[in-house]
Amino acid sequence: MKPIKSRADGYPVMLSFDDGPRPGSTERVLEVLARRGLEPDRPLRAAFFTLARNPGGWWARRLLFAPYEIWTDKGSLECYPDLARRIVEEGHWLGNHGTTHFWPRWPWYRNRRRVVAQLRGWEHVADAVVPAWRGQSACLARAPYLIRTSAWRAATAQTGFADLAGLTTGDADPRADCDDVRRTLLMRLAQEHRLAEQSGRPVVLIFHDIRDLTAGCLDQWLDAISAAGYALTDFDPDRL
Repeated sequence: MKPIKSRADGYPVMLSFDDGPRPGSTERVLEVLARRGLEPDRPLRAAFFTLARNPGGWWARRLLFAPYEIWTDKGSLECYPDLARRIVEEGHWLGNHGTTHFWPRWPWYRNRRRVVAQLRGWEHVADAVVPAWRGQSACLARAPYLIRTSAWRAATAQTGFADLAGLTTGDADPRADCDDVRRTLLMRLAQEHRLAEQSGRPVVLIFHDIRDLTAGCLDQWLDAISAAGYALTDFDPDRL
């Protein structure tokens, strides 16, 4: 008897990670991806949307982050260049998540020039610490908090960055545990892939490599995604 196929039927799923890099958690995420490679001696390739710097001082962060933001200990290329280089050396994509994790709805970030400065600032730091990112075939950017304002869209168009969103997985919820995230991401994935089938594009999942929860539970979540019938696929912006 043939096994009953999942409703997902091998629908492709790509992985991405935001807000890093940060020691302790980003390395563990990279190790999971290394074990999950689709070919020998090659990791399952993902995209890492990184920050150039995480400003010091509580008040400085409050002027940048969303009013409800509780994560002030984010990663940065500037502080952890070795991790940034490792991401690229292992074949993953390095993306622009802004110089800092600014909240696009602040009045001072509704200005296109200021958002352009955020994107260019990230480029400047990335060029200094991991110039190999320029070897990528596409320049990718993701809006902080996934808030794609008119200023953000105009700024990415001006700077030549491909504006990429994705599907949040629930790992950003500070109250969630492994099982909570597994249930949330499978529910959202089932809804999203039915919509994505109309375009034929893979679903891009968004995790956060700065979270210990994500580093510790990623293997379990990827097992659950595969068990549900989805095909974990190398990140490839040409398919999006």
